[in-house]
Amino acid sequence: MKQLPRSSLVQDLRCHSIGVACTDGAVQSARRILCVIPADRTTAHASDVGGNARPCRHISVSAPFIAIVPAWARVELDTDGDPCGLVVALDLAKLRETARKALGAATCDIPCWFTAWDPFLREAAVTLIALHVGRSPDPMCLTAFADVFALHLALRYGHNADRCDAGTSLSQPKLSVVEHFIREHIAENIQIEHLAALVHMSSSHFARAFKNATGHPPHFYLTTERLRLAQSMLSEGSLPLIDVAARAGFQTQQHFTEVFHRYTGCTPRAFRVAHHRPTIR
Repeated sequence: MKQLPRSSLVQDLRCHSIGVACTDGAVQSARRILCVIPADRTTAHASDVGGNARPCRHISVSAPFIAIVPAWARVELDTDGDPCGLVVALDLAKLRETARKALGAATCDIPCWFTAWDPFLREAAVTLIALHVGRSPDPMCLTAFADVFALHLALRYGHNADRCDAGTSLSQPKLSVVEHFIREHIAENIQIEHLAALVHMSSSHFARAFKNATGHPPHFYLTTERLRLAQSMLSEGSLPLIDVAARAGFQTQQHFTEVFHRYTGCTPRAFRVAHHRPTIR
């Protein structure tokens, strides 16, 4: 994800690179919300210093997730490198008007301080950047993107401010989303809050709902999926154990060996000797 060459703005949408200081009072006002979209291999931190009227808040977000935070939040990176990613400020009045016209919603409250798995907004950000790299942004184009962002946020997140914790169960479609994400990102450091964000739940609520739906805690399910993949690689290939561990999402070969032995009763090497199936050419 490349960067916009400069701050781009119209009345309804303003955007700038993560790490670029924004002193625009209109952007920082309570009339706007920020959509933080970090690039790959980038972690962004949004924080609020708090005050008499509100408590201090802080969240971190990295690809493939996005975050929604209040306009007064401070957004920065945890490295000294070049800024990577995009911050989009949306006018709440425009968002509510878009929801009213398109969805017939009388009101549209978008909750803040949450992360979500949102491939659509990530692709929209990439397109927005590509359209304006090296040239001044087209106000009409930015206005169109404001409508796209507003409608998507209103439709997906704007039913009510408690939607992140709505419901008491994890439906099969939502469970399928979680399972698909685990399979696609099995080699990565998947946290419970990442899985909860996929279905717009808090971590604690998601953990309870997941166990109710599957009979096991999320961590147990994730570990068994990693071990299932590792067993397949041990049986069917000749990858070094350190590579098997990495592809299955274990941080070190030692940790892989310890977990594998704890769950299966034997070491990865012993399992390979007992179950290896040579490839027939």
